[in-house]
Amino acid sequence: MAYSKKKSPKRTRYTRSEKFSRESHKISRRVILVVIGLSGLTVILAALAQIILTPENTVKSKVEAMTRDYYENYFYESILASNRAADNNLQTPINEIMSRYVEPGFAKVPLRQLLLYDGQKYAGATATLDTYCDLDRTYIKIYPEAPFGKNDYRVDYHYSCDFK
Repeated sequence: MAYSKKKSPKRTRYTRSEKFSRESHKISRRVILVVIGLSGLTVILAALAQIILTPENTVKSKVEAMTRDYYENYFYESILASNRAADNNLQTPINEIMSRYVEPGFAKVPLRQLLLYDGQKYAGATATLDTYCDLDRTYIKIYPEAPFGKNDYRVDYHYSCDFK
């Protein structure tokens, strides 16, 4: 019985074009996956932007930012300045001045006044806010809180707006 020697299978040798084809296939797959991922991310970001950037959220964030700036950098500072301008012997402690307004709060500040105070600081936002809100009927009311520092207050916001 003679045994025949079996030939081992030939190794597949790739030609240069086949090797290039495999590499380009890998690169193409990666590019396609990246494009799909970026497309999905774009859709998600667009959906979130549509939810977050509603007219209501935009108006409310602008009014809150204007209110913060108005009280902390303008109104509170003007109270301190007028107190300093008083005769040095008759200066009233800030606690005494502010404690009078804890319950009743300060006067209502209409949105129109927020837009025009301090040399019309926020006049650029008038067009956007006027589109959705009544500038005279939308107002804020500020209540100081102990220890009566620059950041110690609360605000009641009253909106007369139509966000549809």
